[in-house]
Amino acid sequence: SCSAPPRRTDATDPRSRDDADDAMHGVKKGPPPSDAKVAERRKKAQTYKKLSEHALRAKRAGKSDDATFGVVEKLLAANPDVATFWNYRREMLLARGSVAAAPELALTAACLRKQPKSYPSWHHRLWVVRRSPENANGELELCAAFLKEDERNFHCWNYRRLVAALAGESPAESRAFARSRLDANYSNYSAYHALAAGLPETLDATAARSELDLARQALFCEPDDQSSWWYHADVLRRAGGDPALIDAEIAALEELRELEPEARWPVMFLLRLRASRGIDVADLHAELRRVDPAHAGMYGSSIPPGFGT
Repeated sequence: SCSAPPRRTDATDPRSRDDADDAMHGVKKGPPPSDAKVAERRKKAQTYKKLSEHALRAKRAGKSDDATFGVVEKLLAANPDVATFWNYRREMLLARGSVAAAPELALTAACLRKQPKSYPSWHHRLWVVRRSPENANGELELCAAFLKEDERNFHCWNYRRLVAALAGESPAESRAFARSRLDANYSNYSAYHALAAGLPETLDATAARSELDLARQALFCEPDDQSSWWYHADVLRRAGGDPALIDAEIAALEELRELEPEARWPVMFLLRLRASRGIDVADLHAELRRVDPAHAGMYGSSIPPGFGT
């Protein structure tokens, strides 16, 4: 079955412009905060400012005492995105002569639950795990949990790739995990990237057919999702332009074109494949101008040099 995401909205979306302006990533803005809420936030901001100034003075003085360590931890828990305070925490840990993994992993886990896409939190966690690689296997479990919450969190995907190497995960195991995430939602560039990273640079026909079957399932579910198309193209590239494979894909995309007459991506890729086999593509140029009139000038009437290679 298809686990297709909702179609993305664009300038032609039937929602009113006011509705579009009032939403971010499909989530509507809530009502403005009350005066009491504003006052509470201001008070927290003032406290944060005072603690930040205290921590920065301590950093300049080279302090690493317990009180300063606690202040920096509170600042990080409140706002995990300030790299300066993570840097200072590492400086204090090194000055103390030892780095206990457990408290650092607990702190970063709390920070990442608050802000799952915090660059410096992921960086600090990796710094800790590299110093204690015996924790790497547990990190794979943490990544699996985070990617169930947001399967397209590329920060977590990148972190998983790095700790998987520390844990000694095999390429087959990495690909199996990526496939499991695509089974949940195939609209996932990061999962396709992880899948492609485990492929050899050249694929024989049997291996390529298996990968193309995976991509084709996604393409027939949601023909406008670009991530599946790029994986499809990458597999064909690795197969070295095998004529039998290309002819099979041409037939499949002709079928998809009939099923989805208003989708432009099947037509664009069909044009590329037909051109590589020397098949006339004049009808496809005309069809692209019809289904995508906003970009009609981009399609022209001839094929750019090297387009079919």
